[in-house]
Amino acid sequence: MKRETNSISVKNGFTLIELLVVIAIIAILAGMLLPALSNAQQRARGVKCINQTKQLGLALIQYSIDNKGFIQLGSEATAPVPNRVPNTWGALLNTNVAGMPRDTFVCPTYKPKAFVDWYRTYGVRTDPPKENYRGEISEGEILGFLKSDSIERPSDYFHLGDTTSVAVGGFTQEQLHFFRSDSTNVMARHSRMVNGWFIDGHSEACGRKRMEGLGISALFADTARGYYWQ
Repeated sequence: MKRETNSISVKNGFTLIELLVVIAIIAILAGMLLPALSNAQQRARGVKCINQTKQLGLALIQYSIDNKGFIQLGSEATAPVPNRVPNTWGALLNTNVAGMPRDTFVCPTYKPKAFVDWYRTYGVRTDPPKENYRGEISEGEILGFLKSDSIERPSDYFHLGDTTSVAVGGFTQEQLHFFRSDSTNVMARHSRMVNGWFIDGHSEACGRKRMEGLGISALFADTARGYYWQ
């Protein structure tokens, strides 16, 4: 008697439709995860930035202790005129406080993101109250000291923080080593927050209301990611 056998077919691999479904699922998952990963990276850089302002603040405190409460904002170098080159606050602090990596002076979120020169760093305020300032600002050169231990409300004195050169003629959009309270060089670049260090020793991420309360103009433009961010 002839026996009939049923053959069982086994699929090897995917059909085209199944492959397209898998690709679509991967694309959807990537679309969900990548923004979250990007936001996590931004937050991590923001935390790193505020920690750097804290490190710089501790160095500034040490400098002021060694110099009778004065913090140098800028100084005329020893080079003769007309080749005189002003030293920025960062260059001066780096000379006087040993062991600090130069990248600490630069926000990791905004161009140049790593140390290039002493002009493209975090900025310090260069228009303190007259009673707390010793020196002059001549032809854009900042020559003087802040008497840090005589500030009335040190917890509300924003001394160092995130800046941009976008508002300074002749400069590209990069970090800038100084700002004035009435300028537009202070920049909210960490989820619309400005990271900065205050004379009392604390660092803080400041929103719009906080900056307005401090009397400091800052960029909180809706176009920040399209124009000011790099």
